[in-house]
Amino acid sequence: MNDYQHLLQSIAKTIEDYRQGEIAPMTSDHVDRWVCQFEESDRLTILREMEQILKKYYVSRQTAKNIITRALTSNKIFGFNPGQVVLQTKFLNIQRKGDSQNDLLFLANEVTQSEYGISIQDCGKSPVAYVYLDDCLYSGNTALYDLKKWLPNAIRCTTLHLIFLAAHTSGVDYLKQKFNSEAQRYGLSVDYKKWYEFHNLPFQPEKFDGLWPTEVLGNQLVDAYIEKVMALSQEKQINPRLFRKVPTQRGIFSSLAARKVVESAFLKAGAYIVSLPKTPKFQMRPLGYEYLESLGFGAVFITYRNIANNCPLALWWGDSSFPQNHPFSKWYPLFLRKANESQNI
Repeated sequence: MNDYQHLLQSIAKTIEDYRQGEIAPMTSDHVDRWVCQFEESDRLTILREMEQILKKYYVSRQTAKNIITRALTSNKIFGFNPGQVVLQTKFLNIQRKGDSQNDLLFLANEVTQSEYGISIQDCGKSPVAYVYLDDCLYSGNTALYDLKKWLPNAIRCTTLHLIFLAAHTSGVDYLKQKFNSEAQRYGLSVDYKKWYEFHNLPFQPEKFDGLWPTEVLGNQLVDAYIEKVMALSQEKQINPRLFRKVPTQRGIFSSLAARKVVESAFLKAGAYIVSLPKTPKFQMRPLGYEYLESLGFGAVFITYRNIANNCPLALWWGDSSFPQNHPFSKWYPLFLRKANESQNI
């Protein structure tokens, strides 16, 4: 077996439980069909980098359950008698959109049943603490609006544990800035816990755990996208976050050279995808949805249940079940995404 075939099989094995039972099984042929959309000279590097990134950051159902088990039995979170405190903790189910919280609460219920012999429905009848559980904190907006709406219902002098499988530092900073002071007015202390941390503060470009490419020249679609962003930014009188122009660390990649290949390839593919819809959503960006004018959020965190639209479009956009004249048919995704709401294009 050559290196190329080995990588195809290894990636397929790593992500084998992605949306299991909902979509076709992950196979090496599926991975091959996806990577063959990139320039031939880039394919082996893309596969090598994706293999090591997914082995480190892809969260299977079992891994998610292991993380939740560690959280709900943690002395650091729930003190020296975690079972007793968990019994007095209310598990919040307040997510306004998507199913990630429901799915993770199902796992949490399995954990409390096996560890303490209680269900989460039996917990928190007179709560001393609350748990808000979610898979990943990206920009922070989802958690902020969920929590602000719920906040008036909180009992004073209690603790809110925000537990994420992963979190981006920009989202944590944003949520702390926008939510913590309001929580304090309700007498609520807020505790943040995450198992994977991605550094992505825009004012620290040298340390960025995601995709943020240096300049890509000579690609017509990238140039067209940049021109559009610059024009919109001038109208709004803002400075867009475009190419990273400072020395950087290799971050989540195996080397700086490999990082450059993947970031450039994903940007070019994403610019192509953005060009397909007649009226794309304004937050649709080559490297992942983002409200700010930029190349995209650039996230790489993926779980067994779904992929966020904050990840590069090249990973998730498209659907081969659509007719050939539909934009979705023009790109074959590695991770077929289940949208939280209808996708207007």
